[in-house]
Amino acid sequence: MKQKRSTEDYLKTIYILDAQDGVRGAEIAKALSVSRPTVSVALKDLEQEGYVWMDEHRLVHLTNQGETIAKDTYARNQFFQSLLLHFGVDQETAAQDACELEHSVSPESFSALQAALLDKLSGKES
Repeated sequence: MKQKRSTEDYLKTIYILDAQDGVRGAEIAKALSVSRPTVSVALKDLEQEGYVWMDEHRLVHLTNQGETIAKDTYARNQFFQSLLLHFGVDQETAAQDACELEHSVSPESFSALQAALLDKLSGKES
């Protein structure tokens, strides 16, 4: 099932910021350039959907399901960013475009792209 873009963005950001000790809402707000109240509302929704939980110190943690989505989104982002950089796209544009691409490709298409690129790099053209 394809997740909402904002869900993927929040989960990926929490994943990137989290050092297994949890993340504060203010850190998420800064990373996403949104207000703290916006983060508060989003976190409440993510918690209700079963993607995050908050401990007694109000630190945000990913659930297993949330971490899976975050890792998948991050992997797509890194793949597209690396690919664009390889083709000579500047860092800022590659980062912005990778963020767009990570949300618009189905898991099937992403797997096919990865496999095709790996085949190309290893000399096994189809």
